[in-house]
Amino acid sequence: MTKDPARETYLNFLARAEQAFRPYAPIDLPDFFAGRSEHIRRLESEIRAPGRQVAIYGERGVGKTSLARLAYFFVQRDEDQTHFVRCERSSTFDTIFRDVLASAGVDVVLNGVESEGERQGNLGFGGTLGFGGTRRMRQSYRRIVAEQQITPRLLLDQFAGTEGLIIIDEFDRVEDAPTHTRMAELLKQFSDADSRTKIMLVGVAETLTQLIGEHESLGRSLAQLRLDRMSIDELTDVVRKGELHTGATVKGAVRDRIVRLADGFPYFVHLICRHAAHAAARQLLAGASPDVTIGEDEYATGLQDALQNAEHTLSEQYGRATITTRKPSEKFTLVLWGMALSDEREIQVKDIARNMALFVGDEPKPASFSWNLGELASDKRAHTLTKVREGYYKFSNPLMRPFIRSLMELENIAYPDRQWEFPFMASAG
Repeated sequence: MTKDPARETYLNFLARAEQAFRPYAPIDLPDFFAGRSEHIRRLESEIRAPGRQVAIYGERGVGKTSLARLAYFFVQRDEDQTHFVRCERSSTFDTIFRDVLASAGVDVVLNGVESEGERQGNLGFGGTLGFGGTRRMRQSYRRIVAEQQITPRLLLDQFAGTEGLIIIDEFDRVEDAPTHTRMAELLKQFSDADSRTKIMLVGVAETLTQLIGEHESLGRSLAQLRLDRMSIDELTDVVRKGELHTGATVKGAVRDRIVRLADGFPYFVHLICRHAAHAAARQLLAGASPDVTIGEDEYATGLQDALQNAEHTLSEQYGRATITTRKPSEKFTLVLWGMALSDEREIQVKDIARNMALFVGDEPKPASFSWNLGELASDKRAHTLTKVREGYYKFSNPLMRPFIRSLMELENIAYPDRQWEFPFMASAG
């Protein structure tokens, strides 16, 4: 069967685009990691400091897991001595560290009892994915018998002398209160023992207390790395790295629009660029030129596809917030769009009214939509908004603002005769 050169070129381009733009999975190769230079320097410094463990926290979608997964590279630790565990709501201290120990080739039997399910789970863990995407297989396990629970002493005995990393991701999901207490105790004991293996906690939180609880003893032993939203320059770097790897050219005005729509979240840059690159790849099937350009048309198609394939919780929540009796409610939509126009995270009701005037002409009185605000903060409307205090609201999910802004931008593209002037796109080409 004769190969089609144009199709081969097309498929090779798509493969490169999937490596460069990863909205659905963390970055796992250093070449594709962009920005966060100050956080990387801080991470290097804290990992070297005797007795310091690290907590990385911030809003959803700012790249915490990508930074954590590549921490071994940035701080020059052995990848084989790096143990990565993702938490679930049902996770407990023992289940978390049973997985950590299994990653290190240690099979723990608590109380001298091992169930069939536990045995299968531990054996299955031996085939975990390595950080570079390769499969790491544990050829053998060392079996140890513990008492009723996994203790800090047991973990220190296994890891203190090894220069490794233990990364506990999505720790904010853990609902078991004793696990938070035991984790704080472990962090302190690893610090007091000056363990060469360092522990890194990662999770969605606004403060360290939200992530792990109030533990005064952690003041000196736990370094705090808060990841805020990325700057325009950092997000632009994400696009440029993607251009270099794929060989595509993103027109300057398009690059600017993508970066500004993202609202500081690398997730949205990766999402829009991925789908715009897929739209642009169709140029290769025509076989006219090996060059790929992402211009206005590819951007428009990519933006529409990106919104259709965005994190499902966003579209689901937006639908619950705006649809009434199977039709979108104009008032609920206008309130959310008025919220999305503001650059403030906590938005005053009078500012929402002023922003709504862009779409309806006259500025509505706050009393005319106060009921809608209350509904949007209720379970009936999926708690899309949170009432911060009297007269102030915010999006419960910070990714909702760039999602709605992208919907507004798509509306502008669909109706070019209207062309609303959005402040957040003001300096876009």
